[in-house]
Amino acid sequence: MYIPSLSTIAITALLAASTAVQVAQADVDLLSWEDAYTKAKVLVNQMSLEQKVNITTGTLWQQGPCVGNTHAITNPEFPSLCLQDAPLGVRYANNVTVGVAGINAAASFDRKAIYDRGVYMGKEFRGKGVNVQLGPAMNFMRSPEGGRGWESAGEDPFLTGVVSVETITGIQSQGVIATAKHFILNDQELNRTTESSNADDRTLHEIYLWPFARSVEAGVGGAWLQRLCPI
Repeated sequence: MYIPSLSTIAITALLAASTAVQVAQADVDLLSWEDAYTKAKVLVNQMSLEQKVNITTGTLWQQGPCVGNTHAITNPEFPSLCLQDAPLGVRYANNVTVGVAGINAAASFDRKAIYDRGVYMGKEFRGKGVNVQLGPAMNFMRSPEGGRGWESAGEDPFLTGVVSVETITGIQSQGVIATAKHFILNDQELNRTTESSNADDRTLHEIYLWPFARSVEAGVGGAWLQRLCPI
């Protein structure tokens, strides 16, 4: 059985979304995952180990045009990828839209409107040359004091799953890779890199993991933002 390498997976996600073309008006050529894997394998087979490490290793925070950047390589050619915040629109950019908050989008209970929200975000990210949008967020309003709870869809796992799927599908229809974040149990902004989130196995799977599983089923581009604190 062929098990793809990390570098193959990274390139496949990019090729599937065809984000190398950074022109907002360009047609989006969405490849199937099968075709993308085939193209990626050909490219990866030409790479040295050092090149594979470079394309799957990011630079430090904001050490480039975006909040996250990977290293470019030559011979074969593969560009640096731009990973940019945020779940509601393009961060650190002029002439962009402040997006609809996740909690407000969820309150519409309108799949089409939520999908359209993803589409317009995808268009703006693509227009700014972004390859990977660091969103949508799919954490929970476990407490009304949660500093970033409004970015997500509230406290209901099923609704959060629906909002995540429609948003991801909309974003990726524009040739931008969506990110399912923050994996997992990232429901407190204060001390989020040091506090411990404690949950039993059933709660973890039936509530917190639910929207992430739905995101995988929706074909999220394989980009996940992992939380840093203990579980």
